[in-house]
Amino acid sequence: TIFPGIQENVVSNVFRIPGLKAVVLKTYGSGNAPQKPWFIRLLKEATQRGIVIVNISQCPAGMVEMARYETGLHLLDAGVISGFDATVESVLTKLMFLFGHNLTPKEVRNEMNRSIAGEFTRPEL
Repeated sequence: TIFPGIQENVVSNVFRIPGLKAVVLKTYGSGNAPQKPWFIRLLKEATQRGIVIVNISQCPAGMVEMARYETGLHLLDAGVISGFDATVESVLTKLMFLFGHNLTPKEVRNEMNRSIAGEFTRPEL
């Protein structure tokens, strides 16, 4: 969960957890997060190492729309994918299911954008 004043060492240490395959990033509103250079850099480094990062909203009825605001676009550029309006429970379950089927990080990223059991509502394009 992103919170005001989150420090670089906290985020950096999370991404150093041995065997880490994915992170569910709970962001503000429609998918916004801090834009500090260190934060975006750490996200990009993690995704480049194959860690899947899924962006969901902290809001109970929110939907992540990363292309709506500049802050979300920075997350997209860093390789973060949208969880749309999925709950943390459904995202965690789906990640465990997909990695449990020995999919590569790239395959997991692709499947996270496809609703398997109605776990999210994808906005009309």
